[in-house]
Amino acid sequence: MTTLLIPLLAQAQSDVNSPYSIKGQVVDSLTNETVPYATLSIAVSSTPHKAEKLLACDIDGKFETVLKTPGTYIITMQSIGKATTKTQFTLTEAKKKMDLGKLYMTEDTKRLGEITVTAQKPLVKVEVDKITYNLDEDPEAVTSTTLDMLRKVPMVTVDGDDKIQLKGSGNFKIYMNGKPSNLISNNPGDVLKSMPANSVKNIEVITEPGAKYDAEGVGGIINIITKSALQGYTGTVRASGSSTGTIGGGAYVTAKIGKLGITGNYNYHYRNSPYNDYNSYRENFNSNEMKYLTQDGKSKNKGPGQYGYLELSYEIDTLNLLSLSANRFAGRSRSLSETNELMRNADEDPVYQFTRNSNARYTYGGNEVNLDFQHSTSLKDELLTISYKFNDSPNGSSNNTEIDGILNYNDRLERTNNDASTSEHTGQVDYTRPLSKTQSLEVGAKYILRQSDSETERFINDLPVTDINADFNHTQHIYSGYGGYNLKFKKVAFKAGLRAEGTSLKVKGDNEFSADYFDLVPSATLSYQVNMSQNIRLGYNMRIQRPGIWYLNPYVNTTDPLNISYGNTELDAEKSHNISFNYSMFTQKLNVNASVNYSFVNNGIEQYTFIAPDKPGVTQTTYDNIGKNRNIGLYLYGSWNPVSVFRVYLNGGMDYRDMKSENWGNNSGFNYQAFAGIQYTMPKDFRINLNGGYYAPRIQLQGESSAFYYTGITLNKDFLKKKLTVSLSCQDPLWKTKEMKSTTQDANFYRQNINRMTGRSFYVNVSWRFGDLKSAIKKVKRGISNDDMKSGGSGQSTEGGGA
Repeated sequence: MTTLLIPLLAQAQSDVNSPYSIKGQVVDSLTNETVPYATLSIAVSSTPHKAEKLLACDIDGKFETVLKTPGTYIITMQSIGKATTKTQFTLTEAKKKMDLGKLYMTEDTKRLGEITVTAQKPLVKVEVDKITYNLDEDPEAVTSTTLDMLRKVPMVTVDGDDKIQLKGSGNFKIYMNGKPSNLISNNPGDVLKSMPANSVKNIEVITEPGAKYDAEGVGGIINIITKSALQGYTGTVRASGSSTGTIGGGAYVTAKIGKLGITGNYNYHYRNSPYNDYNSYRENFNSNEMKYLTQDGKSKNKGPGQYGYLELSYEIDTLNLLSLSANRFAGRSRSLSETNELMRNADEDPVYQFTRNSNARYTYGGNEVNLDFQHSTSLKDELLTISYKFNDSPNGSSNNTEIDGILNYNDRLERTNNDASTSEHTGQVDYTRPLSKTQSLEVGAKYILRQSDSETERFINDLPVTDINADFNHTQHIYSGYGGYNLKFKKVAFKAGLRAEGTSLKVKGDNEFSADYFDLVPSATLSYQVNMSQNIRLGYNMRIQRPGIWYLNPYVNTTDPLNISYGNTELDAEKSHNISFNYSMFTQKLNVNASVNYSFVNNGIEQYTFIAPDKPGVTQTTYDNIGKNRNIGLYLYGSWNPVSVFRVYLNGGMDYRDMKSENWGNNSGFNYQAFAGIQYTMPKDFRINLNGGYYAPRIQLQGESSAFYYTGITLNKDFLKKKLTVSLSCQDPLWKTKEMKSTTQDANFYRQNINRMTGRSFYVNVSWRFGDLKSAIKKVKRGISNDDMKSGGSGQSTEGGGA
């Protein structure tokens, strides 16, 4: 590695020390608009075919570079759809630096031949309210999953349980093509592992959601932009397998025929993980009889999964566009566990002992349908969008638990069934109108009808249990309207908005109640472009987050009779305030993004665990609006490309969290995580990627989660004119098994859980690309954004696959 880095560093240092430099901006000769990412080749005029420099403009068409010697040069500019343009300039000892000003390109009146672009677009770009990671420029995206690529996105982390966090928090939403996707948000780990990264164009991190997003939204949004259909057709088929018992395959096809565009994606996987060992120890400080509990056992998960996406887009004419899309994810998992449980008193004498064998089956998933109509006018960027969305998220479980008493414990067979679902109907109208070249207004209105239901039945030794009633019905009517103002003048960009939102809710069940709410929610973002490569941004937003079905469902999970869990139908929406400051510097070789964020919540929804006095042998876990939560964090992203074949990247952060609850104690401390890697393209187009990450234990209200660490190595190779790609990878080559340890405690008890999981594993991925592309199809620029629900069981993904 040292022999590789020394010449790269020497070359970089030589460029920096050169006194000769040029800069300029490439623009369209007719519209005077910038030409982003135009490819530039600079050669000495006497040898015009021997390039001294190859580079690409930034998003604003600007460029700046250094040259080693004085002389007369020719700069050649190329861009898709533009005629190749050449300009000559001269550097001398008297004029070492030159500003070429605006360099004009014209439209190509003939069809462009094939252009080989050797310069790269930036992996990351920053706008006034979001950061975008460009998967098209990351070679790992060819054979990776979307979940794998999320680890590289600034301010996003993915831990060992596939839990995703944005800026150190699980309170965010996942969108697809600008529209919220409940099926992804409810099962993010499983769905994103089913989605091939080569079907995704960009991943956007919207750190300051504006007024057009639901008031009860989140502190941030991860927006996955899929690739558009192109004139002609293209597709990919893929297959994968691993040493841990997971196999998968899928197909992606996109096509455009005349005014009709079609994009389809289907993926299937089957998971059959090996058994993992676990141990649990609990001490009850308030009971001498039920003092110590130890649990030792093993468990595994298996099940199939499938995810499908279909989008149809039809250009009625140049001003009107109709789009219809549908998503489906279906999951089915079977969880098997064998556990030995022993309760001892304060003298460590056995009180009771039994073995527990559980066979649990889970079904989960979602169905979404979106219909959008977009109308534009002769006024550039004036848009009217009318949208409708239907979403249904069914979830079910069937738990069969057989208990065999060994000491002072009765044999019994317990069976519990639960069916839960959430359905939504949403209508929305959005209108955007430019006021001038630098200003615009946006307004909109929205209505959501959301209904959540849960039904439960429980049997012990085949006799129904009638002393519980966990059935409930939860209905919400949400009305909202918003207005926003946007300004972009020279180096300054400003966005501000206000949203008014009313909510009417009604709950039926054991604890029936109804309530009405009204809120005004402001947001504002200010950014300043220091120079062509540096930007600073300051933002504020207030968000409100309602609990989803995972948090509300009163169904009592008694798979483990000594550790039960259930939801809380009386949860209130949590309100958060978020302030952020962001600095970014993006050049052709070095990308840096740093963000400082502060947020506070006074009625945050948190999970808590307790032991009731009347059940001293049982820990109960549920949710409540526990109190205050303060969080301040620093997040860093960096990427260095000294040459086109070599890249080093780092994504990490550190935050301090302070949590206070009147009933369940206080906790505070630092959290930090880092993910880093190296990408290198070797001769004959072999590509190697080395990466690793560490996530420190995360502070929770009653303890801390487990630390997590991993390493990986991937080797890719293209064949048959880059249509066939084969990838071989090894995860955690240094560890055969890995141990994860977490603790939960308060004034009444202490609990420690240890899980041992498979470490070293091997993977093979094969993908085949086919088809011919010509021109891109249009997509609607606005759609429905239901970002108001806190869902997914505190960010936990469901184990297993789908069917």
